[in-house]
Amino acid sequence: MIVTIANPYGLIKGQLKKWKKIGVISCNTCARICETGGKEAMEKLVARLRADGFEVVDEDVIPMTCNLDFAEKGDYQGDILIILGCDSGFATFQALYPNKRIVNGNKTVGLGSRDRNGNIFITEKI
Repeated sequence: MIVTIANPYGLIKGQLKKWKKIGVISCNTCARICETGGKEAMEKLVARLRADGFEVVDEDVIPMTCNLDFAEKGDYQGDILIILGCDSGFATFQALYPNKRIVNGNKTVGLGSRDRNGNIFITEKI
């Protein structure tokens, strides 16, 4: 699996404009396991953005942000899309949506695995 850590909220927020519509797209595979994606992480970020006065118009959890078949199916209305996935998911959205600003909500730190207790181990750093 790809191991990610969440970018600081201030770093994400600094890339946004209040007059632009925002979309949050979240990976439901590796990033969910790392607690940097999935429905819960997306809902927390959306709530924080709205509390800070941003207009969030898209909320989507897709199986894998790095998979073209899933990523290209969205009809996203946001001018800016925040991707809660790995660097590959971020790059996939940049390629598919060249007319939108794509913001990386996470940082990829390496490849890893998870044990039966939910502990994540980095097996190869990036």
